[in-house]
Amino acid sequence: MAFTVHTSEDSTPAGLKFGDSDSFTIYGSGVLKVESKTHGTRVYSPGFWQLVEYRQHDSLGRRIHGVDD
Repeated sequence: MAFTVHTSEDSTPAGLKFGDSDSFTIYGSGVLKVESKTHGTRVYSPGFWQLVEYRQHDSLGRRIHGVDD
């Protein structure tokens, strides 16, 4: 299942939707990196992205790194 990224600039509560084959990484610094076939690579700064919403998204498509990674 796909995922949705919500940011502080969303004009609607819908957020930006990404596909099943897209992936995201959250770094210990708070940076969110999304790699998408449709939208390309997007890098969100901490404080700009608010929420990544997903259900049953392939665990290989999401990575969360600690501060030391």
